[in-house]
Amino acid sequence: MNLLDLRTSRLGAARWQELTEAELADLFAPKVVQWLPEGFQAQDSDQARRDFLAAVAQQAEVIGLRGAAGQGIGLLILSYPEDGSKTRNLGYLFAEAAWGQGLASELISGLQMHFRGSGVTLSGGVMQQNAASARVLEKAGFTPAPADGETVYSWRGGG
Repeated sequence: MNLLDLRTSRLGAARWQELTEAELADLFAPKVVQWLPEGFQAQDSDQARRDFLAAVAQQAEVIGLRGAAGQGIGLLILSYPEDGSKTRNLGYLFAEAAWGQGLASELISGLQMHFRGSGVTLSGGVMQQNAASARVLEKAGFTPAPADGETVYSWRGGG
């Protein structure tokens, strides 16, 4: 199951390295990364963003997301499963220009189709202030569990 094969009606996966400097800048804008883990906020140059994503890619699959017109509008981060585990930690973000269009819900639905029957559990932590992401995961049938200032949402792909 290669995540680069992930497609929905309005989203396509791409290598994150192919995203332009401007696309990455939009993805690391302060308003976009405000509720993400600390490392996302400090990336203030193209090289810093690329170095940061390369470091993240050592622990997780990092996939660029392109919109229907081919523009880079998001990132998907899915941790590699630890030995003996089928749990993959999920993170995603979209450029502010793509907000409010249902793309996060579409991405999650596409991931659920991709992993259905695999036995993989998708798990994502959401800061309490990020109500929009919480709604996306709740609508998709993820189960919430409180944990240290955030809520962890999980979905199991059966199998």
